[in-house]
Amino acid sequence: MAKVRIRGEKELYAKLARLPEAVDAANRRAVKGQTHETAQDLRRHAPVDTGELRDSVQEEITNKGLTGRAAVTARHAEFVVHGTSDTPANDFVTPVIARTESRFPKRLRDEVREELKRM
Repeated sequence: MAKVRIRGEKELYAKLARLPEAVDAANRRAVKGQTHETAQDLRRHAPVDTGELRDSVQEEITNKGLTGRAAVTARHAEFVVHGTSDTPANDFVTPVIARTESRFPKRLRDEVREELKRM
C-alpha cells in the first residue's frame, strides 16, 4: 500500500481560517470604491445651472462598510430628474445607476482576487 504525505496542511488551514475576513475586507473596499465612483458619476452628469444640484451629491457608507449610498440631496433634484409641467425631465440618475450595477460585480471580483493574492 502506498503512503501519502500531505505537506502544508497547517498553513492551508490557517489561510482558510483567514478567508472570511479577507473576503469581508475585499467587500468593504469594493463598496467604498463603487460608492465614490457613483457619486463622481452623478456629479459629472448632473445638469449645471447654479451648481447646487451637482454640489449636493453625497456619499454614505453604512453597515460596517458593507452598504454604500450616493444620493443627490438638493431639494429640486426630483423636479430635474422627473420634470414638471413647465420643465422636461432630465434623468441623469438612471444611467449612472445602470453603470454602477454593471460595474460592481467586476470590482468585487477584482478586490477578492487581490485579497487572496495577499494571503
